[in-house]
Amino acid sequence: MRAMNISLRQRIRGLPSGFHLLMLSDALSGLAMGAGYVSISWWVVSTGGARDMAWFSTLTALVMLIALPLTAPLGDRFPKNRVIAGGILLAMLSGLALAAMAWFGFYKLAWVVASESMAMFAWSIVFPSMLSIASELVPAARLTDALSLQKSSQSVGNLIGPVVGGSLMAFMPAWLALGAYAILLAIAAVGALRIQVPPRDLADLRDESFVDQVRSGLRVRWRIPLERSWAFWGLLVMTAYLPMVVTLLPIKLHQLGLPAIWLGACEAAASGGLLIGSLWLTHRLLQHCSRPRARAFAMWALAAVFLVVALTDSPYLMLAMFGIEGMLLSITMLIGQTHRTLAVPEAYRARVSAINVLVAKLGGMLGPALAGILLASWSLDGVYLFFALFHLLTVPPMLLLPGVNRFLGLSHDEVKDWYLRQHPEAFEPIAPAAGKLKQPI
Repeated sequence: MRAMNISLRQRIRGLPSGFHLLMLSDALSGLAMGAGYVSISWWVVSTGGARDMAWFSTLTALVMLIALPLTAPLGDRFPKNRVIAGGILLAMLSGLALAAMAWFGFYKLAWVVASESMAMFAWSIVFPSMLSIASELVPAARLTDALSLQKSSQSVGNLIGPVVGGSLMAFMPAWLALGAYAILLAIAAVGALRIQVPPRDLADLRDESFVDQVRSGLRVRWRIPLERSWAFWGLLVMTAYLPMVVTLLPIKLHQLGLPAIWLGACEAAASGGLLIGSLWLTHRLLQHCSRPRARAFAMWALAAVFLVVALTDSPYLMLAMFGIEGMLLSITMLIGQTHRTLAVPEAYRARVSAINVLVAKLGGMLGPALAGILLASWSLDGVYLFFALFHLLTVPPMLLLPGVNRFLGLSHDEVKDWYLRQHPEAFEPIAPAAGKLKQPI
C-alpha cells in the first residue's frame, strides 16, 4: 500500500491544474453513471422483467450507435470541456425525466427507452472528448500516467456510485434514486466547465464540413490495417462481453432473489478492481514483463473469470470474480489506449476515439439482442455460458492482430503520430461531400 501511495504521488506531481479538475469531473461523472446504471437497470428488470431488460439494453445501445458518428467531430471542432459539460447536462435532463416517471408510478418500456435514449445521445457527445482530452492537457511523455490517473478517478466514482444507487433502490423509492442521479450529473457538468483547456487552432477544422469530419474519422480507422482488424475483432469481444455485465447480470441476481444492493456491489467490485489495476497492478506488471505479454495474460485470465461467473450461483464468488475482472480490464485498457491515442495526430483524436466507442456500442446492441433471442428458448445459465465461451474464443484473434506486438513495443516518444508516419494516406484531405454531389455522373 505504501508503494502504491508513493507511485500515486509521483504520477500526480507536475501535472497541470486543468488535469486535476478533469480527474474531479471524471470522478463525479463516474459516480453519477454508476448510480444511474444500477438504479435504471434494477427499475427495468424488477418492473418489466428479463424481456424488457433485453429490449432496453438493445434499443438504447442502438441510439448511441447511430449518434456516435454524428457527434464524434464535436470534440475536435469545439473546446472539449464545453462539449463534455453540454453532454452531461443533456444526460441530466434524461435523469429528471426518468425520476418524474417513477414519481408518478408510470412505467412504459417505450417511454423509458425514449428517456434513456436522450442520455445515450448525451454520452455519445461526452465519451469521445473524455477519452481524448488528456492528450491536450499533458505532454506525450506523461500520457500513460495521465490516462492511468483518469481511469482511477473514474473508478473511484464507479466504486461509490453503484453502492449509492443499489442502496437507494433497495431502501428508498425509485424516484429518489433516479433524482439523485440527475443531481450528481449537474455537479459533474459544473466541474467539467472549470477545466482549463489550452487554446487550439480550430480554423482549419471549422472550414471542413461536419459531414467530412465524420467521414475522415471513419476513413482513418479503415485505412490502417491494425486499427481495422482491432475494430473488427474488438466488435466480437464487445458482443460477447457486454451482455454478461450489462444485460444478464441484473437478471441473474434478480432470479437468485437478491436485492438491488447486490448489483451495486458487483459493479463496485469491478470498479474497485479497475482502481487497483490502474493505480498499481498494471505498472507493477509492466516492470516484470512486456506490454504484449501483460495483455495476453489479462485477456486469458478475463476469459476464465467469466466462465466462473457463468457457472456459479454463489453471489460471494461472483462478487470476487467481478473484482478480479476490474483489475484485468484495467491492464488491457491502459496498455492499448495509451498507444492508440498517441499514434493518432491530435487534430483527429476525438473523432477517432469515437470509433472505439462506436465499436463497443455496436457490440452493446448486438450482444443484448442476441441474449434476448436466446433467453426465449434457453435457460439463463445456458445463455450466460454461451457468452462466456464466445468471449473465450475471441482471445486468440485479439492476440494475433497484424503488427500489434511491434506496435505495443514502441516507446511513447516513438508511437506519437505513428499512424501518420506509417499510413499518411489515411490522413490525406478528402473531397468534400457537397462537392461530390455536384460532380457530373
